[in-house]
Amino acid sequence: MKLYKLIPVIIAVVSLGSCERDLTELENLGTQTASDYFNDPQNALAGVNSVYAAVQDDEYFVYGDILSDDAVKGGSSFFDWVDREYLRQFTANSGNGVSGGTWSLLYTAIVRANEVINSLPEADFDEELKQRIIGEAKFLRAYSYAKLVPLFGAVPLVTTDFTVDNLASPRSSVSEVYQFIKQDLDAAIAVLPEKSEYPLADLGRATKGAARMLKARVLMQETGYSYNSVLASSTDHSVDVTANWNEVYKLTNEIINSGEYELASNFATIFEEEGENNIESVFEIQHKQTNNEWGESVGNTTIVQMGNRDDWGWCFNLPTDALYNSFSSTDPRLLSTIYGQEFDILFGVKQIWDKQLWTLTDDSTKEFLSQCRLNRKYALAKEDRHGNHNNQDVNKRVMRYAEVLLAHAEAAYYLGMEGEAREYVNKVRRRAQNSTMPLGSAEGQTSNYSYDPFSGASVPDILTTGEDLLRDIWKERRIELALEGIRYFDLVRTGRLELLPYPDNYASHDGLLPIPIGDVNTFQLPQNKGY
Repeated sequence: MKLYKLIPVIIAVVSLGSCERDLTELENLGTQTASDYFNDPQNALAGVNSVYAAVQDDEYFVYGDILSDDAVKGGSSFFDWVDREYLRQFTANSGNGVSGGTWSLLYTAIVRANEVINSLPEADFDEELKQRIIGEAKFLRAYSYAKLVPLFGAVPLVTTDFTVDNLASPRSSVSEVYQFIKQDLDAAIAVLPEKSEYPLADLGRATKGAARMLKARVLMQETGYSYNSVLASSTDHSVDVTANWNEVYKLTNEIINSGEYELASNFATIFEEEGENNIESVFEIQHKQTNNEWGESVGNTTIVQMGNRDDWGWCFNLPTDALYNSFSSTDPRLLSTIYGQEFDILFGVKQIWDKQLWTLTDDSTKEFLSQCRLNRKYALAKEDRHGNHNNQDVNKRVMRYAEVLLAHAEAAYYLGMEGEAREYVNKVRRRAQNSTMPLGSAEGQTSNYSYDPFSGASVPDILTTGEDLLRDIWKERRIELALEGIRYFDLVRTGRLELLPYPDNYASHDGLLPIPIGDVNTFQLPQNKGY
């Protein structure tokens, strides 16, 4: 269900004057200040909803999947959304529309969050609601900065309305940005309700569990400044990795012990309509097939991009051989993650492949494909597709309980608790063992789709120790969270740079994307290396 509306903050400012008096003597009676506007709880909710609206168009897969070894750009030609390919190769320039759009999107969220955070303390409505709204805004501000810093490095900290905090040195250090993110998340954890404490009408808002898991992600990402040789040599940011892993362990343990979450019994259900906001959902971005009252589309704009060009979609974000081959053929998650070349039934319909698709081979040779693999997690049956391609009724699953368990396992490993690490990885694997074929996997099914048994399923427990166990934890993250926008950030934080598509280009740019040229010029921002 999509139960809250994402709407922008609209503050009308009307100036009234009189020709009979000196204008400097008049009260501006028609002006509504931000403080006045946010003194109404409904306006305050509208304000924080506008922050959710800003982050909903985040194209997570461009950075998490296409920049990694899990996916290629795809499309109809090299020049079809070529800016994505340049990002993948680390050959983009400062005018790149994709990275520039992400920068702008996230700073829009930050500016909107700042207005809520800075205006609400003076409001005099219910204190508990006020603090919750501020907590949501701080969560979303932290979410935005946590996306910016691994992509762009030291970025401007903007905490007051529409201004860079320090124009004399406008790019705050990586250490300052991480510290700010963690402060926001600590504040959010202190005031946000648990998932079960929200009324049904507020399903999908940031929760205490979501804030804890986002902080765990941030702490894990921060360890990359020790494990990643490029970041360690190019960034003056010192990290106590043991302290970070201790806190990740604590945060994930708190989520586990909260009783708010469980693994869904069947992996195949998670990305279907019935899986939205389910027992496993820690945080997902809500989407709805409609326009809200302000005319903003709140539908998902990314789903059509990953569909078959001969059926409905545009064939971007194509899973690689490396990702496909990382699955065991006896793991039910494979067919619920990837469809097409090897298994070409989608909601009862055998797929056709008449249009040529472009990709790059492992040796960077351009070639066309007569068939391809596609992302099954975000595939839609024909009857569920909105006529407007960019307006799909599908939530983005941002954080799942399976990720919590795998983060806990990794923290336990680094803290010397290998038995506990294996226990939590195997919880995820046992769920996979008991999962089914994807919905509608039998040819000829129409709207009466079923979850058919997966014959020969075998996902045995992990029994390894030492570094083999760590590699198995990383592999489990890859398989379980495939095509959910996580893989690139995992490779970067763990220092496995040799697995990136273009590791030399990554290194020559200090692992960072270009700062948009407009803001470089406006705020005199130092540009990242190589741009």
